[in-house]
Amino acid sequence: METPDIEIDALQPQSRARLELLAAKGWTLAGEHPLSALHGRRLGHHRLLVMLGPKNNVGSRYFQLFIANSEGGLANESLALGLHNSGPYPAFNWLELIQYRSILKFGDSTLDLAPAGLDATLFALLSGLVPAGGHLMVEYDSPTQRLTERILTRGYPQAASPLGFLMFRAGCRSYHDWYISEGGREGPRKLQGFKPFNAEIASEKTAALRRQLEEFLAQPDTGQDEWRALARRLGRAVLDTL
Repeated sequence: METPDIEIDALQPQSRARLELLAAKGWTLAGEHPLSALHGRRLGHHRLLVMLGPKNNVGSRYFQLFIANSEGGLANESLALGLHNSGPYPAFNWLELIQYRSILKFGDSTLDLAPAGLDATLFALLSGLVPAGGHLMVEYDSPTQRLTERILTRGYPQAASPLGFLMFRAGCRSYHDWYISEGGREGPRKLQGFKPFNAEIASEKTAALRRQLEEFLAQPDTGQDEWRALARRLGRAVLDTL
């Protein structure tokens, strides 16, 4: 790669070659782009690497997140493929993960971000790129997001799904479930989480979220639905935080 980068230079040759192949196709290091704030950041004993791609037809920038271990090896697949958008108005500022793999392979070993809370660290970093009034969107069609898919398909509260809970911890207080793609042009099913623009909106959205979860938890629990049990546990965790 033409631009020196200490994080890239620390990779094993075969891992560095993968990013060089992307660079040959026009992908670049983050440079002065806001996404550079993620480059080199730690997730436990691992670190994030960012590559920027082209813009889409409305000017949003594609990016890929990779995760490297302490030996300089990249996971077999990218952590995420996403889009980043910024603009003069709050709603113009958003970040979407079109593909998100929370369980990754490093050769024969497996990294699951959830048990050690590395997914919460990741979402806090992503949220830092989105100002008040902006939003996060994350797909839940991929295999590693099946828990969220099962909970949302059953109509349980969005905040009581694994992705919704991560968004809540990252500052979101209201949601929209894009469970039907518009003619396939909207991509996979995804959950959208909104960060309140100001204290008044935050109070309003928090009160509505509390009511929704209290009503959900007040319903009889038959104990026969594993997805409902998970949603109830996460719902209680949100209420405890509120």
